[in-house]
Amino acid sequence: YCYIIFKKMGNDNAVVIPKICNAVLKSYQNSWPRDLVQIYICSPLDFHAQTMNWDCGYRNMQSMLSSYLNHDSIIRDQLFTAGILLIPTLLDLQKKIENAWLKGFDQIGGMQLEYSLSGTNKWIGATEVVAMLRSCRIRACVADFDYTSGQCDLNTMVQVIWEYFENRCEKRNLFMKNNSLSDCSFVAPLYLQHQGHSRLVVGVEKWANGDIKLLILDPQMRRALQLSQRQGDEANILRQGVTTHGLNSKSKYQIAYLAEKSLYFDENEHSKVIVDELRHPKLRFI
Repeated sequence: YCYIIFKKMGNDNAVVIPKICNAVLKSYQNSWPRDLVQIYICSPLDFHAQTMNWDCGYRNMQSMLSSYLNHDSIIRDQLFTAGILLIPTLLDLQKKIENAWLKGFDQIGGMQLEYSLSGTNKWIGATEVVAMLRSCRIRACVADFDYTSGQCDLNTMVQVIWEYFENRCEKRNLFMKNNSLSDCSFVAPLYLQHQGHSRLVVGVEKWANGDIKLLILDPQMRRALQLSQRQGDEANILRQGVTTHGLNSKSKYQIAYLAEKSLYFDENEHSKVIVDELRHPKLRFI
């Protein structure tokens, strides 16, 4: 079940719910909805909640990194090599993003934020997350969904997200059956950015009528309180579909995700430029 833990991380007061995905899975075991056909969930992570109105991006990064560090994979090994052994504080994350800019990653984003984050309350987004991970030689990517362009709509994005989880989770299940360790044994959450806020997609559902719904972890404090107070109802709290106002009220999204081949073995100048890597017209994550 979900219990809020208040942690002191340096000068950073953190509000954490450990292993939130386990609680979500338990809520399905306790009460499986009648018309629910299939679910896929990312690898376990700890939920880090917002403590200020501008730190959603950093809290989502902490939640993502908890997933990477809690799983015995080459991604964790690479984070260790990069000096990330524990969940970084908010200030640590600011410095790591600045260091990524100094190495030449995402110069456009760095310029927009004047190459300075430490000690400020500047917002960050998906490209800053990707720049920091790439500076650690982790192959993170961005995918843009702009409904105003006419190339896609919300249903398209939801379908692409379903295929991401279906593909990665099925590969994970296969490798776990064979007791083998590889990139495929780990399924990362998706960092979902829209104007002014970011969240994590931690899983997907498919219903008997064909509807696909996303399990979205919102870092706002009120969500952490809901999860703590309504134990056993976690899936209902996170579930959002194309008719949910919080999802369908935006016309542009950007997703940060890990590529299937999740490491850069040789740092190259191409990896320092962050562009949309969604594969059109197939509309698949690489």
